[in-house]
Amino acid sequence: MVNMSNVDDLLEPLRYNNLSDFELTDVRSIGGGVFAQTDTIEHLQLLDTIVKAYQSVHVPTYGQQIPNTPYAKSYNITSATSTKILEPAKGEVYRIDTLNVLSTESGTEFNLAMQYESDSGAVVLKLTDPVAITRLNTEIVVLSINDPIIVTYPQVLIVGTTSSGTVDTTTIIGYTKLQQ
Repeated sequence: MVNMSNVDDLLEPLRYNNLSDFELTDVRSIGGGVFAQTDTIEHLQLLDTIVKAYQSVHVPTYGQQIPNTPYAKSYNITSATSTKILEPAKGEVYRIDTLNVLSTESGTEFNLAMQYESDSGAVVLKLTDPVAITRLNTEIVVLSINDPIIVTYPQVLIVGTTSSGTVDTTTIIGYTKLQQ
């Protein structure tokens, strides 16, 4: 335990820093055996209130969605490439609830992959085999609410497209934040 010469030293890191400067591990490490002097109780209660407020927003929700965080995004892909469609920031966890694809060109194949970091650099692992899009101008469900994908930092969800001709697809994802 740090020996503080001034009780205000306890609050110093919180006075001049934004909560976004702290990592979740910093908040988890606060606590344990604290033997406070009588005149420090007010400060410890204030610190406890701040930590609980931070944890209520940033600590995992154990699989439950964070209220008001469902999102939908649409990506227009016009070349045979790998496109990052969801890249969580540090500490974030998302659940992809639905993913649909629509193509206006024939001969396009579509697949999902997840990028992971490794000792040898980024590794991309397929989540689905390439599927030929045969129904043009029709939204095709690739992923439904019954089989969601969880994407956590530093993973990246990627859409891959290949084609014997022109690529013109729209990928629509619906996702929910589980941790921020």
